[in-house]
Amino acid sequence: MKLVPVRIIGTGSFLPGPAVPNDRLEQILGPLSEAPLKVRSFVENLGPKMLERAGVTTRHLAVDPVTGDMTQTFSSMAEVAGRRALEMAGKDPGEVELLIMSCPSYDQSTPPTSALLQERLGIETCAEMEIHSNCAGVGKGVQIASHALACGQYRTALVCYSQLSSVYLRSCYFNQAKMTKPHAALRWILADGAGAVVLRAGENGTPGHALLGTHVESVGANRPAGMTAGGAAADLVKAERQIPQMYDSGAHHLWQDFTAVHENAAPLLLEGICRAIEKHQIAPESVDHYVVSIPTRQLYDQHIPAFLDRLKITPDKIKFRSGEIGYCGGAATLIHLDDMVRSGELRDGQLVVVHAVESSKWMTAGFIVRW
Repeated sequence: MKLVPVRIIGTGSFLPGPAVPNDRLEQILGPLSEAPLKVRSFVENLGPKMLERAGVTTRHLAVDPVTGDMTQTFSSMAEVAGRRALEMAGKDPGEVELLIMSCPSYDQSTPPTSALLQERLGIETCAEMEIHSNCAGVGKGVQIASHALACGQYRTALVCYSQLSSVYLRSCYFNQAKMTKPHAALRWILADGAGAVVLRAGENGTPGHALLGTHVESVGANRPAGMTAGGAAADLVKAERQIPQMYDSGAHHLWQDFTAVHENAAPLLLEGICRAIEKHQIAPESVDHYVVSIPTRQLYDQHIPAFLDRLKITPDKIKFRSGEIGYCGGAATLIHLDDMVRSGELRDGQLVVVHAVESSKWMTAGFIVRW
């Protein structure tokens, strides 16, 4: 079978609401006045220091500052990012033949969020798929879309990723009596946003930026989960333990193993990048931009020497980009890529590696494009 070249022809992103400075973060997400004393002391005493070390000055949250209500859903944010990507591509939503939506959760258990996004975009008929993933979701979506386009099944695909972290972070979501320090600390790290990319299949000469390859891997089979969030089937196995009992125990809370993330996330990201570029026979020093998922300045400063040494590059090729938007999880790399495109930082002919690491069960995924 002859494979058709695949190109990126549009990027888009969306950040909800005005930027929220650090000193308003607790106000927007709501107070933790009913949390255990040790958690409240942690928030009051270590919170400002952790925020300062993170190097993030502002972030975006889809929360009404007056009512505390959510202002967006996964599909509504993806719609805005998707429309902006389609506008750049010069395509109408109706030209999308394959729609892929990735997100860490969903708007409703059923129907799929991908189908809800299709409805929002006004696409009457298309193939749609939803990928349940955190930070690796972009790479997974681009790989599926690019393979489907390359083999000639479709001509145009829209891949969206939406991150709605604040739904898990508002004070009203918690059973505060069951909160731990990691539950509270995630409120200082995560942010909301969505990104999108339009892919087009076409022979040489077709406008766009050549997609050179994708890479998806999971190395977590023998590793404990680094991030968990309950509330699904595994928490409802026992007849006597249903939603009220789940809430009573705090099993629905979003939790992260910060020690494991600090020790493993960056090294696994680096290994994933190296395997990706080696697979596609690309010299690491020839890459102009590494667009990666690094949530805090502290992690960046701690691990960047290893990246520079292994990839034989200078710091300007792998920047910390979350300082003014916060860490938007799986959407981060697409948001950064879109900003680079629209600001002119990314120039024609440059080689770009977009790659992310996911701590939930330790995966990395991404793609390589010649701009």
